[in-house]
Order: sequence, then structure tokens, then C-alpha cells
Amino acid sequence: MGSSFISHSETPPPDGRYGWICVGCSFVVHFFALGIESSWGVYQNHFFTSQDVGAVSNSNLAWVGSIQATGQPLVGFVAGILAQRIGFRVTGFIGTCVMCLALITASFSTQVWHLYLTQGLMFGIGSGFAFIPAVCIPSQWSLVQSDCVGLATGIAASGYGIGGLVLSPVTQQLIDHVGFRWALRITGLMTLVALGIADVFLRPRSSVVPPRKFNRSLLMNKVFLTLCSIGLFSGPGFYVPIFYVPDYVVNRLERDAQDGANAAALISGFSALGRVFLGVVGDHFGHLHVLSLCQFLGGVGQLAIWPFTRSLAGLMVFTSFYGFFTGGYVSLYPVVAADLYGVEGLASITGVMFASFVPGTLIGPPVSGAILDRYTDPITKKINFLPVQLFGGSWLLASAVMAVTVQVFQRSARGSPRVLP
Repeated sequence: MGSSFISHSETPPPDGRYGWICVGCSFVVHFFALGIESSWGVYQNHFFTSQDVGAVSNSNLAWVGSIQATGQPLVGFVAGILAQRIGFRVTGFIGTCVMCLALITASFSTQVWHLYLTQGLMFGIGSGFAFIPAVCIPSQWSLVQSDCVGLATGIAASGYGIGGLVLSPVTQQLIDHVGFRWALRITGLMTLVALGIADVFLRPRSSVVPPRKFNRSLLMNKVFLTLCSIGLFSGPGFYVPIFYVPDYVVNRLERDAQDGANAAALISGFSALGRVFLGVVGDHFGHLHVLSLCQFLGGVGQLAIWPFTRSLAGLMVFTSFYGFFTGGYVSLYPVVAADLYGVEGLASITGVMFASFVPGTLIGPPVSGAILDRYTDPITKKINFLPVQLFGGSWLLASAVMAVTVQVFQRSARGSPRVLP
């Protein structure tokens, strides 16, 4: 398997230096679009304990984070097509405005269903339109059309992890000092300013070949379908620690909410490290091989480390381990698509791949919340987290099996001509 985004290109053009600016802008988009998403667990813990939007269960609140996380892959394909029609920067700016409006509107919520529509659906859709240009534009520049593809992509994608690392404790501090309503408003305005600037400088390379339409025959190709199944199987388990570590810290370890936010932030912080480091490892040992390993170890972390944590220090070991390896998965998934199908039409292909997250991401967190509600003692309110830990880890192991299956199918088809989009 080649390690370049355009393995069929002979010599990349000497215009890659501006690509570093695009990587930096992509980092900013990841920081806010996905970092805010990863800080939902802080809001969930607040709403569950404060009843600011009424008396709600974990499963009811989980729908907000679930819808939010689903919105991005749900509109991914549409955003990819729109970016190719009206331009990447315009598409990104539309997403930026929708994200800001969603957070400010959410600040006026008085019932949980208000959050479903605003902080959930609206923000998810906005982040989807902002995210696709940020993923696809850096791949058009020659700096990521060389052997440093994993490094460049990892740097850009590490914005997600660093965003979560910074925004989770900052969000908790804002909630503690100015309340959740102003926390949402301040975050929304920060998003508008930062992403608005990034959208200006995040421009495609003018010399890139116009993208082709999505090749629908890929939908009948077993390699591509199995590639999409990696996302399908990841969805139900991926967000379990991200959403429920704050609850675990407060309920099981009996620490305060700030400790929960800090523990959750470590997932994001080590995710940033994993995206960069494992991207480089993928450049040398094969992106698909490393992606398989990341999914496997993420599942092992949920199944074999998290259940045995009995202290905050032990939990932080788990969140660091989990964040590091799942970070590598997130950054490598679109790189594998570029390895297999090239950069032309990558926006629409990436959109279809990320759409595979929708079913699992939509139902996974609410099902996890229902499991927690089912195993909550009605008198003491203590939660048995083991069933949800087994639930989340099993799905990631299944995703690792799908990644290995892609490798098997790819080897069997290696002698056949590659299908380009």
C-alpha cells in the first residue's frame, strides 16, 4: 500500500509551502468543531446534576451528544458535493456561522428537547460543513502529497485532541463562574471569530485537477464497503469514555466535577499526540496496519483497563491510553481512503465514509445511557459502569476486525486495476 495521497502522480508541484498554512487552519477547525463536541460530557454532567433543563436521565441527555456527533457525518456527503460546487471556503464559512448560531441559541434552552435541536442537530450540521473543507484542502497541496502525509494530517487532526484538552476544563470553569448559558454564548463567539479567520486562509490549490463525481460503483465494491464498516462499527463504542468518564469520576470515584472534566480532557490531549505520532508511524509501516492496531487497543483499553480503575490516577492512565490510540484512528481513517482512491473526488468519498458513522453514533450514546440508567441503584444512585464498558469495548474490537478484513480484501484485489473515483 502506498503512503502518498496521489500515488498515481509522478511529481508533485512545488507549491507545498502554503499547504502548511492550510494545515494550521485545518487545526483550528478541528480544535473548535470537534473539540466542542468532545466537551459535551462536561455539559451532560452539569445538566444531570443541576436539572437546569428539568429532571433528565443520562439516556435522555446522551441524545444531545449523540445527535451532535451524528450531524457531522450525516451532512458529510452533502458538504463534500457543496464544496465542489460553490467552493471550499464558502462551505466552511456557512458551517462556522451555523455552529455559532447553534451554541448561542442553545444558551436559551429550558427543556432538554431544546438542546436536541440546537446544541445537538444545529451544531452537528454546522460542524459537518466546516469539517469537510478542513479535511480535504490540505491534501491538495504537495506537502501532504509526499512521505509526510501522516505527519501533516496528524498535525491538522490533533486540533481535535488539543481542543478537547483545552475546552473541557475551560467549559467547566465557565459553567462554574458564569453559568452554562454564558458558557455557551462565549464559546459560540470564540468559534465565529477563530473559524472565520481560518476560513479566509483555508484555500484550495488553484492547480488541482477538478474533482470527479462520486463513483457509485464503489458502493458495490467490497473493499470500499468494508472500509465504511470500520466507521459503522466504531460509532456505538467510540464515544462511551468521552461522554461518561466525567460521570464515572463523580459517581464512582466520588471526586468533583472539575476532576471529571480534567480526566475527560486527557482523552483529547493524548488524542492529539496519537494523531501526530501514529500518523508518522503509519507513514512508515502502512496507514491501514496502524489503524487496525489503534482500534484493537482502544477496545482493549475499555475492556481491560477502565473496569479496574479505582482511583483518579488510575483513570487518567486509562484516558491517556485510550485517547492516544483512538486519536491515531481518527487521523488515519481519511488517509487510508486517499491511499486507496487518490485525492481527486476525495471530498465526496470522505463524506460517504464519514456517513457510515451515523447509525452507530446516533444510537450508541443513548443506548449507553440507558445501560447506565438500568444499572443505577434507585436508592444510593450508585452506577455499575461495567456493562457499558463491555458494550463500548466490544464495538471497537469489531471495528478492528473490519480493518483487518479490508487488508485481506485489498491484498486479494491487488492484481486488479485500481478503481478511481
